[in-house]
Amino acid sequence: MLISLGVGFLAAAVPPIIQSEILPFGLPLHGVVMSLGAGFAAFLVTAALSGRAGVADLGRRSVRWRVGVRWYLIALLSVPVGATLISLVIYGPRALAAPSGGWPQALAEVAAVFLLQLVLFQLAEETGFTGFLQHHWRDRYHPLKLTLYVALMWALWHMPDHFAVEGWGLQQLLSAPVVFAIELVSLFFARAIFVWFYNRTGSSVLLVAIFHASFDAAINQLYDVVVPGSATASFFIFSGVIVLFATAVIIATKGQLGRRPAARSVEGDIAGEHTPDDDAGREDPRPSEPPDA
Repeated sequence: MLISLGVGFLAAAVPPIIQSEILPFGLPLHGVVMSLGAGFAAFLVTAALSGRAGVADLGRRSVRWRVGVRWYLIALLSVPVGATLISLVIYGPRALAAPSGGWPQALAEVAAVFLLQLVLFQLAEETGFTGFLQHHWRDRYHPLKLTLYVALMWALWHMPDHFAVEGWGLQQLLSAPVVFAIELVSLFFARAIFVWFYNRTGSSVLLVAIFHASFDAAINQLYDVVVPGSATASFFIFSGVIVLFATAVIIATKGQLGRRPAARSVEGDIAGEHTPDDDAGREDPRPSEPPDA
């Protein structure tokens, strides 16, 4: 966290990075630097903890793609389809009215932003927060505690973005705690889904990153397409999909979020962290990772 926050605040304080417009679709360069900082920190600390074996393990989990097709469909489509259905209930057929450039152009732009988000932002970010932090703590805490603790760190990590966008004045400093609180609530629900995805896909950081990129691309490019109302209405509809999805997962899994009996890992063996706070997380003598679907 110290490394990734340091990189984030440094990026947010350098005007050429903040003011850069080299990325298409208005994507922020400082966000790329922040995400790369999180991924770099994960690999650096993993190397310090467990050497080459730990780095190789983190690398494999970061690009693990051999999972069931249904998980790709859920990761890619749940947010845009869910938001469209909610918008249809509220606005009726207007939610599917053709945008000014036509549906092919609109969907092509969503796909382009999705790929940019995944490659430049989410894969590195989730390598840090899912592949390292969440993975490092998953057998130590109950899944809901894990969700809260990672969401706290994740919300803190987003704070440089607040200053990068709003500036560095006293007003921005005073509003930072409010922004942090809002981030924490929204990110808690998102992280609950991420914990479930990670547990159910054999520890695939890639699938978590795909879901994350799908949400960001949809809310950035579809907010004024499938939601004919205000930007505020769009925000609540897209965020509502996450809240409803996460709530359903928490209820359906009875708060376990797909957790299986604790498995040995290189990091856990070295750090001695396999002492969970409840009986459900005890070590299992079976192979350390479930087979890829």
